[in-house]
Amino acid sequence: MIAAGNESVEAAGNSTYGGGLLFPPYVRAAYILLCVVILGIGVVGNVMVPLVIVKTKDMRNSTNIFLINLSVADLMVLLVCTPTVLVEVNSEPLIWVLGEEMCKAVPFVELTVAHASVLTILAISFERYYAICQPLRAGYVCTKARAMLICLIAWAFAALFTSPVLMVSEFREEEYFDGTNVTTCLMEANEFWTSFYFTMSTTVFFCLPLAILVGLYTVIARNLLSNHGLVAPNNQSAALRYRRQVVMMLGTVVISFFICLLPFKAFTLYVIYAPPEILLSMGIETFYNILYICRMMFYINSAINPILYNLMSSKFRDGFRKLLGISNHGNFARKGTVTTTTTLTSSAKTSSSDNLLRRSVVRVISLDEASRVDNGLSTTIKLLNNSIVRSDESYV
Repeated sequence: MIAAGNESVEAAGNSTYGGGLLFPPYVRAAYILLCVVILGIGVVGNVMVPLVIVKTKDMRNSTNIFLINLSVADLMVLLVCTPTVLVEVNSEPLIWVLGEEMCKAVPFVELTVAHASVLTILAISFERYYAICQPLRAGYVCTKARAMLICLIAWAFAALFTSPVLMVSEFREEEYFDGTNVTTCLMEANEFWTSFYFTMSTTVFFCLPLAILVGLYTVIARNLLSNHGLVAPNNQSAALRYRRQVVMMLGTVVISFFICLLPFKAFTLYVIYAPPEILLSMGIETFYNILYICRMMFYINSAINPILYNLMSSKFRDGFRKLLGISNHGNFARKGTVTTTTTLTSSAKTSSSDNLLRRSVVRVISLDEASRVDNGLSTTIKLLNNSIVRSDESYV
């Protein structure tokens, strides 16, 4: 917990609780229920995401490597940080019973995961920018090997930048409201350098990335809406639909991340810069309610991402159903890419692959030489665009 000063929080607590009292029953019941629901949904969903991607061959691409990285980050938050709320709400206010190691580990994991997630989301968005706005460069810029390297660098940089939290988090004995000595865990931002660190962290890993992402997705949206000529006429509608589906899914993930993280970041800055008398006037019940709501919002984001993938992506929906053993009847005709629609339709009309091959050969032989020369360039363009369509569709 971040505090502008330990004495301020203690004074606020003394005005609300007497010694030996737990949080009010409604506080404990609400947050216990929330934690159980978030843990159940989040853990199952984030375990399934990598399994779906690994088991589905055409989903093993650079974008989905980043999504696996996000799932790993979300699992860390859910398994390390969420259970601590269960312990805290069943303990007396301000008392930390999980020991010094967890006192330092919980805020370190929370902030490291938040920073790594921001960097991963930036990487995903730039990858989508290249795939849609600069498709000719995307083939060698957006590779799986490069995606894995970026994920490793993101974690290393996030952990390095978050390391000062290990020194800021203090586990020590303090005199409690009733005069007894208890163990507490606080991050006191009552010095210039600690206040500067948290302010810089919010600027570098929240405000600046948000501005970059708004600009990036604006460019992507304009490109999708205006550059229809990038796709051959026959495939234009389907290709744009697939591309928009990918961008909508990733854009929703970005929006939900920043919305869920905003209360936590805003409350951190408020605690640091608000006058002590305002914090005192809040009372410890209000203070902890706001704090836990902000943390719950962050944990909800970790649980909701797999739901967003399932709602926004047909590929993920099919993968989840297959993993759960749910029949996918009636969807097979939609699984082919737009470039193979004619072939799929033709093959459905006959049970003989020889007849299909014979018709294809006759169709090719019947073309005169001049027609083949005239259509050479357009065929090349169509093949290029079809490869882009297949690449985009593989994400969804």
